[in-house]
Amino acid sequence: MPRDAPDGRFHIGGPPGPPGPSGLPGPSDHPRFAAPATPATPGAPVRPAGSMPPAAGRSAVSRLLLWIGDIPMRTIYGVGATLAAALAVFLAFVFFSGDVPESPTRAERVRAAAPSTPAAAAPRIVLPRLPRATALKPLPGTASPVLGTVIDERAAISYARLGGPWSVAPLPPFSKGQRVGGDGLPRTLAVSALLPGAKPRAELKTDADYRRTALAAVRWSVRNHHPAGGRVTWTASQRLATGEGWVLGYRVVYRIDGRERVSQAALALLDIGRRKPAMFFVTVPDTRKRLWADIVPLVASARAL
Repeated sequence: MPRDAPDGRFHIGGPPGPPGPSGLPGPSDHPRFAAPATPATPGAPVRPAGSMPPAAGRSAVSRLLLWIGDIPMRTIYGVGATLAAALAVFLAFVFFSGDVPESPTRAERVRAAAPSTPAAAAPRIVLPRLPRATALKPLPGTASPVLGTVIDERAAISYARLGGPWSVAPLPPFSKGQRVGGDGLPRTLAVSALLPGAKPRAELKTDADYRRTALAAVRWSVRNHHPAGGRVTWTASQRLATGEGWVLGYRVVYRIDGRERVSQAALALLDIGRRKPAMFFVTVPDTRKRLWADIVPLVASARAL
């Protein structure tokens, strides 16, 4: 039979435990709600029932999850938004960095602010008006012997190969040619190449077209292959005798060491059936006046392959 407790309540089996928050005995007061006893391991510390295992016994993953679980959600959202913004900036830089002009360096800003200095201009070559059709006339002297033919595959033309003192030699920027003496000005040359520049063949349809283009080629030859300050006088202007094209003969007068000197020259422009015509150029200074007689035979021998 149950006995009355001093507080007037009935208790079954044993003395009541301390009252819970509601003033009634807690669940652990009754034998049916008591946690089962865990047998103690000899030498092991006694852990109260219902407590969490010590941190040393948890795995790294469990500790990480517990740590994340303790972080407030507002902090997680803030960190996520920051990472997303940083990723967006990085991707924009990677994909669109080529569209953003680089900032000029200090040196570039100084150069842009400084007044521009004109580069050294090429010498201006003034040519007189071309005469009416005038044949290229032989010059005094004895022509050199012809030993064979120079074939210029690149310019697609051929012309006479002369004996000594002429010799075949590489003469850049020309593709083939003969020379007498060294590289110094004034030169003795008989050379060939495609027309310098970018003149398309479509522009060369009439004698006037070939004449105008030959005039530009003579200006180039005077600037690059005669002493500076040369003055030009025309000696011939005629159609090419061996095909479509034009021939110009001229004298170039210049001064070297205070003395007036003269080179005789001729330039032939030849249609070779390509986008650009070929150019054959001969010049001989008065120091080799006896070779002036080679100019007309050389030009007359030039023809397209």
